[in-house]
Amino acid sequence: MGKTIVENNRNFSDEAVVEFIKKGEYQFLPEIIDRYMPLIVSTAKAYLPQQNIDDAVQEASISLYSAIKKYDCEKSSFKTFASLCIKRSVISFARKNGAKGVIPDDMISSLEETDISSFETPEKIIIEKEDYDFFKETIKLELSKMEYDILQLFLTGASYSDIANNLSITEKSVDNALSRIRKKLKK
Repeated sequence: MGKTIVENNRNFSDEAVVEFIKKGEYQFLPEIIDRYMPLIVSTAKAYLPQQNIDDAVQEASISLYSAIKKYDCEKSSFKTFASLCIKRSVISFARKNGAKGVIPDDMISSLEETDISSFETPEKIIIEKEDYDFFKETIKLELSKMEYDILQLFLTGASYSDIANNLSITEKSVDNALSRIRKKLKK
């Protein structure tokens, strides 16, 4: 009986199916597992040798169930959250079992297939540096000195309070300046 309910409701979003399961409607559990099994298997194959895949798939399936229980729709989509949980589970399994990473076949190519035009040449590096310098000078011309100083500090990862203390201004001034900078740089 439960299987037909699930089969007839394949059009529910992942988030809706998760909510059903959280409310105790466990007949939807096979549905979400079916949806994520390809991701579980491909993740396991990417990180583990063939002989460890079955165990990793079991671990990742348990991780998927845990993701269902812990999922908060306010923070992200279920797919994003579940993918992260599955990946972490497989990596953790690989570390616990001493498995060495395996390079996926699609990442291996022969020398003849390699496109050397994508490699950085000295000319490309110089041109990119010149483009960067031009871009930097353009930004300097668009922004006031204070805005430029705030941007420099912000790009180093400084917090609003650190920037405010460093430049002897208020955090609100930092916030306002960053808003102006975003508007100016969008042009």
